[in-house]
Amino acid sequence: MKRLVALITALILCLVMLPSCTVGGNRSVITINEDTKLDTELFTYFLNEAYYGSREMSDSECIEYATSECLKYAAVNTQFAKTGRTLTLDEKADISTEVNALWRYYGDYLEEIGVSKDTYFKIKQYEVCKENLRFSLYDTNGTTPINEDYIKQYFASGYVGIKYFYQEIYDVIPDSQLEKMSADEKTAYAAKKQAARDRYNQISSIANYVNSGVYNMDEAFMAVTGQVSADISVSATVVGRNDTAFSPEFIEAVFRQSVGSAFIITNPDNSYIYFIERVDLLSDEYNFYSQYRDKCLTEVSESYFINEINSWVQAYSAVRHLSVAERCLKKVRSVDRSKYTGTDDYVFNSFQVG
Repeated sequence: MKRLVALITALILCLVMLPSCTVGGNRSVITINEDTKLDTELFTYFLNEAYYGSREMSDSECIEYATSECLKYAAVNTQFAKTGRTLTLDEKADISTEVNALWRYYGDYLEEIGVSKDTYFKIKQYEVCKENLRFSLYDTNGTTPINEDYIKQYFASGYVGIKYFYQEIYDVIPDSQLEKMSADEKTAYAAKKQAARDRYNQISSIANYVNSGVYNMDEAFMAVTGQVSADISVSATVVGRNDTAFSPEFIEAVFRQSVGSAFIITNPDNSYIYFIERVDLLSDEYNFYSQYRDKCLTEVSESYFINEINSWVQAYSAVRHLSVAERCLKKVRSVDRSKYTGTDDYVFNSFQVG
């Protein structure tokens, strides 16, 4: 792997720097294998990834990252064509649906930095082609399949199944507000906190009832909340070690417990109680493995697939027009993302670069 990475790094660093040129009315920023010209839109998209990525990059690092991603784009699309595969009508329809939905939120920003909707569609198409190639290599019927037991073991070690619900036990008052409260108000608040502690102990005893088999989780929910209905059902869900939907403390707690145990935890300010039961992740009752199997295959194959893509990239030589690349980066840097609705959420804050 180190050798492959070194070769690609050398390729990027040894790119010939030429003056800018015009192709079809657009500035060409990279020429691959002397005849394939990539204009600024694709390059700018990957520059944006680097500039707003998970770690700070220098200008030269951003440009090198975007160059590398453009080479991968060319290599993957060429490899996909070599296999004789084409995207299905359903895949194309799904891509169109995704692009149309995301463009409503991010289109204005992408257009201002110089990325058109058509280019955005091509990038999403490229991502699907890349995943198709991954599964053609490592899935059950692939050329180098990953052992199914290994995928299942990865799932079992990196995820847990739980049933849970939560309840507020008191409203937390900030210290700045407490200072302004009267003595009677402070006394009332202290009494409320004591009632919350009593409530915690009460709910803890209900967790013990679940552990002893007196209650199941549906009955525990009714006992805790006071809601009584034959339709109540506490559903099971999956939590991963790197799950961003839960706090690190929550994740640490659920992984620490054994399957079948019920327990309670509170959020950091003790205003909410979470009532949790860890369930069997691989039970046929929940069918979790079939739901997460492809995600796990993607994760366990990632290092192999990176090496494979890097080996394809070695077949490519490239010329980068540095002055054009620098102008693209200057444009990305100059646009104020904060004025665009949606640019502070998932799509623009989840890039994992480096």
